[in-house]
Amino acid sequence: MASTAPDLLLISDLHLGSHLKPRMRGEYVHLAASIDESLPKFLDHYLREGGRWQLVINGDFIDFWNIELGRDEALTGEALAIHRLHTALDAYPGVEDALVRVLEAGHGIVFIAGNHDAELLYRGVRRALADRLEGGALRAEAGQGHASRTGTGRLDELEPGRVTCVPWFLREEGGAWIEHGHNFDAACSTPAQLSPTRQGRLVQSLAEVATRSFSNLMPEIDYDAPDRYTLLDYARWATARGLRFAIYVILLYLRMAGRIIALWARTGRVDKAGKKAHDERMSAVAANAGLQMGALTAIEKMAPPPSSVTVGGALSVIALDLILTLLVTTTLVTVLCVQLLGAPRLLGVPVGLALGVLAARGVGKRRQKRDVHEDMARVASQVGRVTRAPLVLMGHSHRGEILINDGIVYGNSGSWLDGSHLVVRRDRATGRLAHVELRSWRNGGVVVLEEVEVPELAPEASGRARIEAAATP
Repeated sequence: MASTAPDLLLISDLHLGSHLKPRMRGEYVHLAASIDESLPKFLDHYLREGGRWQLVINGDFIDFWNIELGRDEALTGEALAIHRLHTALDAYPGVEDALVRVLEAGHGIVFIAGNHDAELLYRGVRRALADRLEGGALRAEAGQGHASRTGTGRLDELEPGRVTCVPWFLREEGGAWIEHGHNFDAACSTPAQLSPTRQGRLVQSLAEVATRSFSNLMPEIDYDAPDRYTLLDYARWATARGLRFAIYVILLYLRMAGRIIALWARTGRVDKAGKKAHDERMSAVAANAGLQMGALTAIEKMAPPPSSVTVGGALSVIALDLILTLLVTTTLVTVLCVQLLGAPRLLGVPVGLALGVLAARGVGKRRQKRDVHEDMARVASQVGRVTRAPLVLMGHSHRGEILINDGIVYGNSGSWLDGSHLVVRRDRATGRLAHVELRSWRNGGVVVLEEVEVPELAPEASGRARIEAAATP
């Protein structure tokens, strides 16, 4: 008998609502209008294809980081997140209507929490999203509605015509492992991710603090500047706009640095209560997913520690280590030249500055270079071996691709802002996820960029040995 399990349509990184802040540049508003027109056409295209679909929105659906509703906003915590959710959906009526059509056609929708929409970890936000799209309340009894259940989602448990939200990953035994991927990005991850709140508020990542404290107040800056600007790029960008603007940027930078140091001071200490709650929820996640606890622990160890929990990580992300090295070296060398050696000040200052620049460059060269995109591709094969999944799917990096490493297929959906997405087809005889394609939505049609057959994994003798081997760097 032919399998009726749904194929997968996977998109990520739509960043809806990124234009919802004061003094936003016109191109971002235009981009928002473009998404509200193009995404419905995209979803309708796949609805017309027929068959059964499971739409997987793999993180960063709504860009809560970039939604600023005004300084007089009285709401906080979960209530503020719910308000921002409704504000974002109100701004994209076409997108909302298209998602409703997907549900009405009998296809399921699952949202996996990313770093920009970690607010989906709030139970109230999950309920509000599901209620709005399904047009009705979730099941009243705790634990029955998938959107409010604790733990993770399994592909074979997702219901057609329903909305599901999961906090970390989706998996199918022997089939696929799906997560956003930000846990492998130190600047965007947080400690104890399954215990996300302290005093009713989400724990912020270092990147979120930087975005809210600096980037959101700079409508003149490129949207993706934090991902590609160096310290020198920022200096050139600020000085090109005049002295007054450069001073404004420096003051904002100092405020951002203070908030990041305060974040480190709060999260850098051992949080016993948060760690205990995280570990308890890890057990529930493992049980719901049908995994050994050791498998999830091994995957956690594959990720670098969040930048917010180490002083070196906090300083290096905002280049404060380079600035402090430059200032301290310049000052000490200048004082040594002028006060102790009796050199003229006109000579001492440039000598100090030159040695300060050299010292800062030395610190920069000694940094451990990390390419998040490459790190995710590399770790995918380890994740696949630990979870017995021949197919590992992620987003986050905004770079769509399909790779095969050590017999594991890694697919990244890229960012739907440029039309990139993944389609995973099943073998109709066995129901196995057998074929993955990286596609692009262009000019009202689909272009297949890459495609790969998904191999079957041979059984291994020792699960414990597999976990220990994959957890080893």
